[in-house]
Amino acid sequence: MPGPLRNQNGYFLIVSTLMLLALLTIISIAASSTARTEVQIAGNDLIYQRNLYLAEGAAMEAVDQLQNDPDPRGLPFVESGLKVINDDNFWVDWEVNSQAVTTTMDSGTKTRFRAGYEGTPAGYSLGMGKSRVHGFAVYGRTEKQGVTTIKVGYRRAF
Repeated sequence: MPGPLRNQNGYFLIVSTLMLLALLTIISIAASSTARTEVQIAGNDLIYQRNLYLAEGAAMEAVDQLQNDPDPRGLPFVESGLKVINDDNFWVDWEVNSQAVTTTMDSGTKTRFRAGYEGTPAGYSLGMGKSRVHGFAVYGRTEKQGVTTIKVGYRRAF
């Protein structure tokens, strides 16, 4: 006489339910991992965008000061013959010789700007009666959760 423990009725239901729970567990772990990665990507993109706009804003603030000064070569943040600022020489150009000016749009000292006077660009007339065109390399830099430096070319006749 078969007992209730030897009866196999419902065995498939229990095994299929356990398999379904295991499958759902694997899917939920994968979805959780994907969601965590997407949140990290969104956070990094937010930091990148903020830094880009802060550096660009710093450069535009410098351009505004260059535009409104009668002789912008004499401004304290303008250095004659400033070469390219890159990862190799930024310490000297931003920290040691610090002619970089902190922007008014950022409450800390992590967003600054500088400019280099490049002289008269090639191809512009040096006529006596005309205003000369002068070229500047304007740099904006921010150091918030990473470093972003942007360079803007600026030309003005005076």
